[in-house]
Amino acid sequence: MTKRRSFEENYPIRDDYARFDQRDSAFGQAIKKNGKPVEFGSEEYKADRIRKNVPGFSLIDYAFNAAAGMYEFTPGEHVSMDRGFYSWGSLGVARKPEGIPRWEGEPGEAATIIGKAARYFGAVSAGFCELDRRWVYSTSRWGKEIVFEDVDEGYTTEEKAVIPEGHRWVIALTVPMEYEETMYSPTALEVATVMGYSRMHILAGQVAEFIRGLGYHAVPCGNDTALSVPIAIQAGLGHLGRHGRLITWERGPLVRICKVFTDIPLPTSPQAPGGIIEYCQVCKKCAKHCPSRSITEGPRTWEGPCDANNPGVYKWYTDAESCLRYWNEVGTGCNVCFRICSFTKPQGAVHSAVKWFIRNVPQLNGLWAWTDELLGYGRMSEPREYWKE
Repeated sequence: MTKRRSFEENYPIRDDYARFDQRDSAFGQAIKKNGKPVEFGSEEYKADRIRKNVPGFSLIDYAFNAAAGMYEFTPGEHVSMDRGFYSWGSLGVARKPEGIPRWEGEPGEAATIIGKAARYFGAVSAGFCELDRRWVYSTSRWGKEIVFEDVDEGYTTEEKAVIPEGHRWVIALTVPMEYEETMYSPTALEVATVMGYSRMHILAGQVAEFIRGLGYHAVPCGNDTALSVPIAIQAGLGHLGRHGRLITWERGPLVRICKVFTDIPLPTSPQAPGGIIEYCQVCKKCAKHCPSRSITEGPRTWEGPCDANNPGVYKWYTDAESCLRYWNEVGTGCNVCFRICSFTKPQGAVHSAVKWFIRNVPQLNGLWAWTDELLGYGRMSEPREYWKE
Protein backbone atom coordinates (compact mmCIF):
# COMPACT_ATOMS: atom_id res chain seq x y z
CA MET A 1 0.00 0.00 0.00
CA THR A 2 1.26 3.50 -0.88
CA LYS A 3 1.59 5.49 2.33
CA ARG A 4 0.10 8.94 2.84
CA ARG A 5 3.09 11.27 2.92
CA SER A 6 3.57 14.83 4.13
CA PHE A 7 3.43 17.75 1.70
CA GLU A 8 7.23 18.10 1.87
CA GLU A 9 7.58 14.47 0.76
CA ASN A 10 5.02 14.85 -2.02
CA TYR A 11 6.45 18.14 -3.27
CA PRO A 12 10.13 18.41 -2.22
CA ILE A 13 11.51 21.96 -2.26
CA ARG A 14 15.14 23.12 -2.12
CA ASP A 15 16.22 25.73 0.40
CA ASP A 16 17.19 28.09 -2.42
CA TYR A 17 13.71 28.09 -4.00
CA ALA A 18 12.61 31.68 -4.73
CA ARG A 19 9.21 33.17 -5.52
CA PHE A 20 8.49 33.11 -9.24
CA ASP A 21 8.11 36.22 -11.38
CA GLN A 22 4.97 35.62 -13.46
CA ARG A 23 6.54 37.60 -16.30
CA ASP A 24 8.87 34.59 -16.70
CA SER A 25 6.00 32.14 -17.34
CA ALA A 26 5.44 30.87 -20.88
CA PHE A 27 2.78 33.52 -21.46
CA GLY A 28 5.03 36.17 -19.93
CA GLN A 29 7.97 35.06 -22.10
CA ALA A 30 5.72 35.43 -25.15
CA ILE A 31 4.89 39.02 -24.14
CA LYS A 32 8.60 39.75 -23.66
CA LYS A 33 9.50 38.38 -27.06
CA ASN A 34 6.48 39.53 -29.10
CA GLY A 35 5.42 42.65 -27.22
CA LYS A 36 1.81 41.48 -26.87
CA PRO A 37 -0.25 38.70 -25.25
CA VAL A 38 -0.65 35.37 -27.01
CA GLU A 39 -3.59 35.05 -29.39
CA PHE A 40 -4.45 31.55 -30.54
CA GLY A 41 -5.34 32.22 -34.13
CA SER A 42 -6.16 35.54 -35.76
CA GLU A 43 -9.53 36.23 -37.35
CA GLU A 44 -7.94 35.52 -40.74
CA TYR A 45 -6.56 32.22 -39.44
CA LYS A 46 -10.00 31.19 -38.16
CA ALA A 47 -11.71 32.24 -41.39
CA ASP A 48 -9.21 30.21 -43.39
CA ARG A 49 -9.89 27.08 -41.33
CA ILE A 50 -13.63 27.55 -41.63
CA ARG A 51 -13.38 27.91 -45.43
CA LYS A 52 -11.20 24.79 -45.65
CA ASN A 53 -13.75 22.86 -43.59
CA VAL A 54 -11.11 21.64 -41.10
CA PRO A 55 -12.81 19.21 -38.65
CA GLY A 56 -13.24 20.77 -35.22
CA PHE A 57 -12.78 24.31 -36.52
CA SER A 58 -16.16 25.13 -38.07
CA LEU A 59 -18.04 28.37 -37.44
CA ILE A 60 -20.26 26.47 -34.98
CA ASP A 61 -17.20 25.12 -33.13
CA TYR A 62 -15.57 28.55 -32.85
CA ALA A 63 -18.82 30.15 -31.64
CA PHE A 64 -19.24 27.38 -29.06
CA ASN A 65 -15.68 27.87 -27.78
CA ALA A 66 -16.00 31.65 -27.55
CA ALA A 67 -19.34 31.54 -25.73
CA ALA A 68 -17.99 29.03 -23.21
CA GLY A 69 -15.07 31.36 -22.46
CA MET A 70 -17.09 34.43 -21.54
CA TYR A 71 -15.03 35.02 -18.40
CA GLU A 72 -13.39 37.70 -20.55
CA PHE A 73 -16.73 39.42 -20.90
CA THR A 74 -15.27 42.88 -21.55
CA PRO A 75 -13.65 42.87 -25.02
CA GLY A 76 -9.90 43.30 -24.79
CA GLU A 77 -9.83 43.14 -20.97
CA HIS A 78 -7.89 40.33 -19.33
CA VAL A 79 -10.02 39.29 -16.37
CA SER A 80 -7.62 38.35 -13.61
CA MET A 81 -6.11 40.10 -10.61
CA ASP A 82 -8.63 42.39 -8.87
CA ARG A 83 -10.96 42.55 -11.90
CA GLY A 84 -14.56 41.37 -12.27
CA PHE A 85 -15.51 38.56 -9.90
CA TYR A 86 -11.83 38.38 -8.93
CA SER A 87 -12.23 41.75 -7.19
CA TRP A 88 -10.17 42.01 -3.99
CA GLY A 89 -12.78 44.21 -2.34
CA SER A 90 -16.46 43.70 -1.59
CA LEU A 91 -18.78 43.39 -4.56
CA GLY A 92 -21.46 44.98 -2.39
CA VAL A 93 -23.76 41.96 -2.53
CA ALA A 94 -23.20 39.98 0.70
CA ARG A 95 -23.10 42.69 3.36
CA LYS A 96 -23.00 42.07 7.09
CA PRO A 97 -25.54 44.41 8.73
CA GLU A 98 -24.13 47.23 10.83
CA GLY A 99 -24.06 46.42 14.53
CA ILE A 100 -24.03 42.65 13.95
CA PRO A 101 -20.76 40.98 15.04
CA ARG A 102 -18.94 38.88 12.50
CA TRP A 103 -19.51 35.13 12.51
CA GLU A 104 -17.28 33.31 15.00
CA GLY A 105 -16.55 29.60 15.04
CA GLU A 106 -13.81 27.00 15.20
CA PRO A 107 -11.61 26.51 12.09
CA GLY A 108 -13.28 23.15 11.46
CA GLU A 109 -16.74 24.78 11.48
CA ALA A 110 -15.52 27.44 9.05
CA ALA A 111 -14.21 24.73 6.72
CA THR A 112 -17.56 22.94 6.85
CA ILE A 113 -19.69 25.94 5.94
CA ILE A 114 -17.27 27.30 3.31
CA GLY A 115 -16.80 23.86 1.77
CA LYS A 116 -20.56 23.28 1.58
CA ALA A 117 -21.19 26.73 0.09
CA ALA A 118 -18.36 26.24 -2.43
CA ARG A 119 -19.74 22.91 -3.61
CA TYR A 120 -23.19 24.45 -4.01
CA PHE A 121 -21.63 27.27 -6.06
CA GLY A 122 -20.10 24.67 -8.38
CA ALA A 123 -16.84 23.42 -6.86
CA VAL A 124 -15.88 19.78 -7.36
CA SER A 125 -13.67 19.91 -4.28
CA ALA A 126 -12.41 22.33 -1.65
CA GLY A 127 -9.28 22.09 0.48
CA PHE A 128 -7.67 24.32 3.07
CA CYS A 129 -4.13 25.19 4.14
CA GLU A 130 -2.04 27.99 5.56
CA LEU A 131 -0.79 30.46 2.97
CA ASP A 132 2.74 29.50 1.91
CA ARG A 133 4.24 32.69 0.50
CA ARG A 134 6.68 30.72 -1.66
CA TRP A 135 3.81 30.09 -4.10
CA VAL A 136 2.85 33.77 -4.40
CA TYR A 137 4.31 35.38 -7.52
CA SER A 138 6.92 38.03 -6.81
CA THR A 139 5.58 40.11 -9.70
CA SER A 140 2.40 39.75 -11.76
CA ARG A 141 2.41 39.07 -15.49
CA TRP A 142 1.65 42.78 -16.01
CA GLY A 143 4.57 44.00 -13.90
CA LYS A 144 2.95 44.69 -10.52
CA GLU A 145 5.07 43.77 -7.51
CA ILE A 146 3.08 41.52 -5.16
CA VAL A 147 3.71 42.44 -1.53
CA PHE A 148 2.29 41.81 1.95
CA GLU A 149 1.28 44.73 4.17
CA ASP A 150 -0.47 45.26 7.50
CA VAL A 151 -3.87 46.23 6.07
CA ASP A 152 -7.31 44.69 6.47
CA GLU A 153 -8.34 44.49 2.81
CA GLY A 154 -6.25 43.65 -0.25
CA TYR A 155 -5.90 46.21 -3.03
CA THR A 156 -3.99 46.91 -6.23
CA THR A 157 -2.46 50.04 -7.75
CA GLU A 158 -0.62 50.64 -11.02
CA GLU A 159 2.64 49.65 -9.30
CA LYS A 160 1.77 46.91 -6.80
CA ALA A 161 -0.71 44.36 -5.50
CA VAL A 162 -1.05 44.28 -1.72
CA ILE A 163 -2.11 41.11 0.12
CA PRO A 164 -2.96 41.69 3.80
CA GLU A 165 -0.58 40.15 6.35
CA GLY A 166 -3.65 38.75 8.09
CA HIS A 167 -4.63 36.62 5.08
CA ARG A 168 -2.93 33.56 6.53
CA TRP A 169 -5.20 30.90 5.04
CA VAL A 170 -6.04 29.66 1.54
CA ILE A 171 -9.09 27.90 0.17
CA ALA A 172 -8.18 25.83 -2.89
CA LEU A 173 -11.13 25.06 -5.17
CA THR A 174 -11.56 22.94 -8.28
CA VAL A 175 -14.16 23.22 -11.01
CA PRO A 176 -14.97 20.41 -13.45
CA MET A 177 -13.79 19.93 -17.02
CA GLU A 178 -16.08 17.70 -19.07
CA TYR A 179 -14.78 14.33 -20.24
CA GLU A 180 -16.61 14.28 -23.59
CA GLU A 181 -15.44 17.71 -24.77
CA THR A 182 -11.87 16.99 -23.63
CA MET A 183 -11.80 14.09 -26.09
CA TYR A 184 -11.86 16.60 -28.98
CA SER A 185 -8.48 18.11 -28.08
CA PRO A 186 -6.81 19.87 -29.83
CA THR A 187 -9.67 21.57 -31.70
CA ALA A 188 -12.04 24.44 -30.98
CA LEU A 189 -14.51 21.83 -29.75
CA GLU A 190 -12.37 21.38 -26.64
CA VAL A 191 -14.41 23.89 -24.67
CA ALA A 192 -13.85 22.23 -21.28
CA THR A 193 -10.84 24.46 -20.60
CA VAL A 194 -12.40 27.84 -21.33
CA MET A 195 -15.64 26.78 -19.64
CA GLY A 196 -13.51 25.93 -16.62
CA TYR A 197 -12.07 29.47 -16.61
CA SER A 198 -15.59 30.89 -16.72
CA ARG A 199 -16.62 28.72 -13.77
CA MET A 200 -13.44 29.58 -11.83
CA HIS A 201 -14.10 33.29 -12.17
CA ILE A 202 -17.64 33.07 -10.79
CA LEU A 203 -16.88 30.44 -8.13
CA ALA A 204 -13.91 32.28 -6.61
CA GLY A 205 -15.90 35.51 -6.55
CA GLN A 206 -18.92 33.88 -4.91
CA VAL A 207 -16.85 32.16 -2.22
CA ALA A 208 -14.96 35.39 -1.50
CA GLU A 209 -18.21 37.37 -1.27
CA PHE A 210 -19.71 34.71 1.05
CA ILE A 211 -16.71 35.13 3.38
CA ARG A 212 -17.10 38.92 3.30
CA GLY A 213 -20.74 38.49 4.24
CA LEU A 214 -19.56 36.67 7.38
CA GLY A 215 -17.52 39.74 8.35
CA TYR A 216 -14.08 38.71 7.05
CA HIS A 217 -11.95 39.65 4.04
CA ALA A 218 -10.97 37.64 0.97
CA VAL A 219 -8.74 37.82 -2.11
CA PRO A 220 -10.01 35.55 -4.93
CA CYS A 221 -7.59 34.43 -7.64
CA GLY A 222 -7.61 32.41 -10.84
CA ASN A 223 -4.30 31.72 -12.59
CA ASP A 224 -2.97 35.05 -11.35
CA THR A 225 -1.33 36.09 -8.05
CA ALA A 226 -0.02 32.65 -7.01
CA LEU A 227 0.84 29.19 -8.34
CA SER A 228 -2.31 27.07 -8.22
CA VAL A 229 -0.90 23.54 -8.36
CA PRO A 230 1.32 23.55 -5.23
CA ILE A 231 -1.46 25.28 -3.29
CA ALA A 232 -3.94 22.60 -4.38
CA ILE A 233 -1.48 19.86 -3.38
CA GLN A 234 -0.84 21.52 -0.02
CA ALA A 235 -4.62 21.72 0.50
CA GLY A 236 -4.96 17.98 -0.09
CA LEU A 237 -6.77 18.00 -3.45
CA GLY A 238 -4.36 15.80 -5.42
CA HIS A 239 -0.80 15.35 -6.64
CA LEU A 240 1.40 16.60 -9.46
CA GLY A 241 1.45 14.44 -12.58
CA ARG A 242 4.20 13.91 -15.14
CA HIS A 243 2.45 16.42 -17.41
CA GLY A 244 2.82 19.16 -14.80
CA ARG A 245 -0.88 19.29 -13.96
CA LEU A 246 -2.79 18.47 -10.80
CA ILE A 247 -4.22 14.94 -10.81
CA THR A 248 -7.10 14.26 -8.44
CA TRP A 249 -8.42 10.86 -7.45
CA GLU A 250 -11.98 11.92 -8.26
CA ARG A 251 -11.57 13.40 -11.75
CA GLY A 252 -7.95 12.87 -12.74
CA PRO A 253 -6.60 16.06 -14.34
CA LEU A 254 -10.08 17.16 -15.49
CA VAL A 255 -10.31 20.14 -13.13
CA ARG A 256 -9.34 23.79 -13.14
CA ILE A 257 -8.08 25.41 -9.95
CA CYS A 258 -8.90 28.72 -8.30
CA LYS A 259 -8.15 29.89 -4.80
CA VAL A 260 -9.17 32.42 -2.16
CA PHE A 261 -6.81 34.00 0.38
CA THR A 262 -8.59 34.99 3.59
CA ASP A 263 -8.29 36.04 7.22
CA ILE A 264 -10.94 33.59 8.49
CA PRO A 265 -9.06 30.88 10.44
CA LEU A 266 -9.15 27.49 8.71
CA PRO A 267 -7.68 24.03 9.35
CA THR A 268 -5.14 22.29 7.12
CA SER A 269 -6.67 19.50 5.06
CA PRO A 270 -4.88 16.12 5.06
CA GLN A 271 -2.76 15.25 2.03
CA ALA A 272 -4.50 13.30 -0.72
CA PRO A 273 -3.82 9.54 -0.68
CA GLY A 274 -0.58 8.55 -2.38
CA GLY A 275 -0.13 6.51 -5.54
CA ILE A 276 -0.42 9.07 -8.33
CA ILE A 277 3.28 9.98 -8.44
CA GLU A 278 4.26 6.29 -8.42
CA TYR A 279 1.90 5.63 -11.32
CA CYS A 280 3.25 8.54 -13.36
CA GLN A 281 6.78 7.24 -12.88
CA VAL A 282 5.78 4.09 -14.77
CA CYS A 283 3.14 5.31 -17.23
CA LYS A 284 4.79 7.99 -19.46
CA LYS A 285 1.74 7.98 -21.72
CA CYS A 286 1.36 11.77 -21.78
CA ALA A 287 5.03 12.19 -22.75
CA LYS A 288 4.77 9.67 -25.59
CA HIS A 289 1.67 11.33 -27.05
CA CYS A 290 2.62 15.01 -26.51
CA PRO A 291 2.54 16.63 -30.00
CA SER A 292 5.28 19.13 -29.11
CA ARG A 293 7.43 16.70 -27.09
CA SER A 294 7.20 19.14 -24.19
CA ILE A 295 6.73 16.43 -21.53
CA THR A 296 9.74 14.43 -20.38
CA GLU A 297 9.90 10.63 -20.27
CA GLY A 298 12.77 10.94 -17.80
CA PRO A 299 12.84 11.11 -13.99
CA ARG A 300 11.90 14.04 -11.80
CA THR A 301 14.56 16.75 -11.53
CA TRP A 302 15.26 19.97 -9.62
CA GLU A 303 15.38 22.20 -12.73
CA GLY A 304 13.39 22.57 -15.93
CA PRO A 305 14.36 22.72 -19.62
CA CYS A 306 13.42 26.34 -20.43
CA ASP A 307 13.34 29.90 -19.07
CA ALA A 308 9.64 29.55 -18.20
CA ASN A 309 10.46 27.02 -15.44
CA ASN A 310 11.21 28.04 -11.85
CA PRO A 311 13.86 25.70 -10.41
CA GLY A 312 14.03 24.39 -6.87
CA VAL A 313 11.19 21.85 -6.73
CA TYR A 314 11.77 18.13 -7.30
CA LYS A 315 9.19 17.28 -9.96
CA TRP A 316 8.60 16.66 -13.64
CA TYR A 317 9.11 19.92 -15.51
CA THR A 318 7.48 20.55 -18.89
CA ASP A 319 8.90 22.73 -21.65
CA ALA A 320 6.18 25.34 -21.36
CA GLU A 321 7.57 27.42 -24.21
CA SER A 322 7.53 24.63 -26.81
CA CYS A 323 4.05 23.73 -25.54
CA LEU A 324 2.84 27.29 -26.14
CA ARG A 325 4.43 27.36 -29.59
CA TYR A 326 2.34 24.32 -30.50
CA TRP A 327 -0.79 26.10 -29.28
CA ASN A 328 -0.01 28.86 -31.76
CA GLU A 329 0.50 26.31 -34.52
CA VAL A 330 -2.81 24.54 -33.95
CA GLY A 331 -4.67 27.80 -33.27
CA THR A 332 -6.19 26.76 -29.95
CA GLY A 333 -5.16 25.35 -26.58
CA CYS A 334 -3.73 21.84 -26.97
CA ASN A 335 -4.93 19.81 -23.96
CA VAL A 336 -3.78 16.47 -25.43
CA CYS A 337 -2.05 15.58 -22.13
CA PHE A 338 -5.40 15.93 -20.34
CA ARG A 339 -7.12 13.81 -22.98
CA ILE A 340 -4.52 11.03 -23.00
CA CYS A 341 -3.88 10.84 -19.23
CA SER A 342 -4.62 7.42 -17.73
CA PHE A 343 -6.56 9.13 -14.94
CA THR A 344 -8.95 10.75 -17.46
CA LYS A 345 -11.84 8.34 -17.38
CA PRO A 346 -15.64 8.36 -17.21
CA GLN A 347 -17.04 7.53 -13.80
CA GLY A 348 -17.59 3.81 -13.27
CA ALA A 349 -17.03 0.82 -10.98
CA VAL A 350 -14.23 -0.68 -13.11
CA HIS A 351 -12.20 2.52 -13.15
CA SER A 352 -12.77 2.99 -9.41
CA ALA A 353 -11.43 -0.53 -8.83
CA VAL A 354 -8.30 0.19 -10.90
CA LYS A 355 -7.68 3.33 -8.85
CA TRP A 356 -7.91 1.22 -5.69
CA PHE A 357 -5.14 -1.01 -7.04
CA ILE A 358 -3.04 2.03 -8.02
CA ARG A 359 -3.32 3.30 -4.44
CA ASN A 360 -2.75 -0.03 -2.75
CA VAL A 361 -0.85 -2.35 -5.11
CA PRO A 362 1.62 -0.16 -7.07
CA GLN A 363 3.39 -3.29 -8.34
CA LEU A 364 0.59 -3.56 -10.95
CA ASN A 365 1.03 -0.03 -12.33
CA GLY A 366 2.85 -1.27 -15.43
CA LEU A 367 -0.06 -3.57 -16.25
CA TRP A 368 -2.62 -0.76 -15.98
CA ALA A 369 -0.52 1.57 -18.15
CA TRP A 370 -0.12 -1.14 -20.81
CA THR A 371 -3.83 -1.97 -20.70
CA ASP A 372 -4.75 1.70 -21.01
CA GLU A 373 -2.81 1.95 -24.28
CA LEU A 374 -4.12 -1.39 -25.53
CA LEU A 375 -7.76 -0.39 -25.04
CA GLY A 376 -7.24 2.96 -26.74
CA TYR A 377 -8.26 5.22 -23.89
CA GLY A 378 -7.62 8.88 -24.68
CA ARG A 379 -8.09 8.49 -28.42
CA MET A 380 -9.32 11.69 -30.06
CA SER A 381 -13.03 11.76 -30.89
CA GLU A 382 -14.21 12.56 -34.42
CA PRO A 383 -15.15 16.29 -34.51
CA ARG A 384 -17.63 15.79 -37.36
CA GLU A 385 -19.81 13.68 -35.06
CA TYR A 386 -20.14 16.10 -32.14
CA TRP A 387 -23.12 18.12 -33.38
CA LYS A 388 -24.97 15.04 -34.66
CA GLU A 389 -25.66 13.67 -31.19
